[in-house]
Amino acid sequence: MSDVQFNPEDTGFNAPTFRDTAKKSKMVELVMKTGLVKDEEQANYVLLGMSVVFLILTAVVVMNMTGVGASQNTITYIEDIPEEERAALPPEILNQLPSRNQ
Repeated sequence: MSDVQFNPEDTGFNAPTFRDTAKKSKMVELVMKTGLVKDEEQANYVLLGMSVVFLILTAVVVMNMTGVGASQNTITYIEDIPEEERAALPPEILNQLPSRNQ
């Protein structure tokens, strides 16, 4: 085994080279099929923008559902209710509402 010699200039045998063959994601292909973008980079920016928009919408929905950031002044006065709705309210509910004049 000690008789093995390597010649670095020998081009007769080349090891297989692996190309960078990254496949496009299905989402990028879907955005590109719409025709709104021209290349993969623009499609990635569109997907990034969509994810930011959905993240913001999710935050707004969660905040509305949990009441975070809602104003604490939720008192409804009798004077704030329109006349036609006030006429439809039963007297026991109408008497429980505070008035601005008292």
